[in-house]
Amino acid sequence: MRIDKNKYGSASNHYLTALFEVAEQNHLDALRLLKHCQIEPAAINKLGRRVKTERLSKFQSLVWRLLRDESAGLCGRPLKPGTYEMMGQVTVFQPTLKLAMLKGIAFYNLMLTDNFAELSVDGDEVTLTIRLPHPERDHKYLFAELTLLAWHRYFSWLIASRIPLSKVRFNYPPPPHVHEYHYLFPGEHEFHCDTLSISFSTQYLSKPVKQSEGSLNAFMQRCPLELFRQYKADYTLTSDVRHLLSNDIESGLLTIDAVAARLHMTSRTLMRRLKDEGTCFQQIKDIVRRDRAVMLLTQRATPINLIAESVGFADPAAFTRAFRAWTGETPRQFRALHKEALS
Repeated sequence: MRIDKNKYGSASNHYLTALFEVAEQNHLDALRLLKHCQIEPAAINKLGRRVKTERLSKFQSLVWRLLRDESAGLCGRPLKPGTYEMMGQVTVFQPTLKLAMLKGIAFYNLMLTDNFAELSVDGDEVTLTIRLPHPERDHKYLFAELTLLAWHRYFSWLIASRIPLSKVRFNYPPPPHVHEYHYLFPGEHEFHCDTLSISFSTQYLSKPVKQSEGSLNAFMQRCPLELFRQYKADYTLTSDVRHLLSNDIESGLLTIDAVAARLHMTSRTLMRRLKDEGTCFQQIKDIVRRDRAVMLLTQRATPINLIAESVGFADPAAFTRAFRAWTGETPRQFRALHKEALS
């Protein structure tokens, strides 16, 4: 399957740096792996710098394969290559999300520890709790984050509907790249918790499984790239909105009224349906703007005031404030970190 290189956007440098450090700790030739993935060594330890997700996922896949461990040693107990895919095989034939999640939980509890994962219901909210066997071995909480992403992404895909997260709890303090959580874990965030968990509405538990063994194979072939996807799959309204905004960004971003009209619905209906998918028009617009700004800052010598205009900001100062909120750096600081930009 051919991957569109512009489809998946970019991810925080934090993940690349953490994976690089894990590779070195396990005596892999990390610099050689970077070169194989077309990633410049200068990208390591550059907070605020972003990396193309397809290159990041390729690097992660190599580390997994060479260590023969899908946890890269961060779990404390090895997960042989193919474990995640096997979980898919035991869940994809279940009739509902609830039964699929229970099968997935039973599978991982068998592979790791009896209480690695647990599903609990409180009123109209269901919570999936993850307990790492050896959290002290989880370098920079990398396995914790990837585990939450893996479960949320997979089960959303399984029912062909993004599962909006009402709350995400982390049993560690806010990390330096916490601004990325707005995109990876949309919902309310709580840190310094006793548990690592995601919560969502119980209405999704009764949703039917819509995937097949064939589509499962295609999904797993796209992993771990699929874990970093910031947008919904191709069938969602969110992806349609993103596509319209991305195509219009050079001539000026569309308004919500214009997008609604193109999608043959009212603005109110558009807002409601996006909310059902766990997002909103402004959030999608910000993501489109951010990824285009990142591309221009890292790959071209375009003046910053022109970049601001090209992503819909008439005032460069407003663009600077927005960009700092998105990445933690001003556009000038971000560009300085990318003098040796990824090609």
